[in-house]
Amino acid sequence: MTDRVYLPLKTIEGRPLVHKFYRQKGDAKGLLVAFPGGNYGMDGPMLYYPSELLGVAGWDTLALTYGFQLSMEPFSTDAIPGLLEECRAAVGVVMEDREYPRLGLIGKSLGAAVVALLCQTEHYLAEARAAYLTPPLGMPFFDPIFSQINQPAYLAVGTQDRFYDPRVLESLQEARPFELTVIEGADHSMDVAGDLEASLNAVKRVIGEVVEFLKGD
Repeated sequence: MTDRVYLPLKTIEGRPLVHKFYRQKGDAKGLLVAFPGGNYGMDGPMLYYPSELLGVAGWDTLALTYGFQLSMEPFSTDAIPGLLEECRAAVGVVMEDREYPRLGLIGKSLGAAVVALLCQTEHYLAEARAAYLTPPLGMPFFDPIFSQINQPAYLAVGTQDRFYDPRVLESLQEARPFELTVIEGADHSMDVAGDLEASLNAVKRVIGEVVEFLKGD
């Protein structure tokens, strides 16, 4: 059983920033922190279901919101420094209150880049396991950072994703080890155009692999 806990945090502009933090009534088996995409929120299946499944499995779960999303502003790379500070504050507050035997991070698109950037700078994430879903491959705020960090990593992308590039993936694999799933025909939302069954199977596969990877069993 979990309780929803209010975190009294604010955006960098000082406006209230509400994250969804569900805490186990007893000891937690781990902490999952989920980082949404710019246009892919926590209600998206690739973030919602891993959070639900790990919550049922005894984990605390923290679903983040970005300040620029509350302002209904389009994403700009200029927002990254403030976004990182907001995420650091939220994760820091949660981890101050309880020690966790396992730490899992899951990021979708923009959120995948945020995960990589935090893994690069935050020492308390050294033992985390990180799942990168449809990351912004080829972007300067992802590739060089991901190549340098050492946390165990899982990466999923579709061949019709606008960021999919086999050459980039090959370069990243040469730089560091990580688990990789490539879904034939899937786009940036892991949908296969015109094929509902294939779309559902793609999402189901990624969710199952993410949960298994983050548990580390």
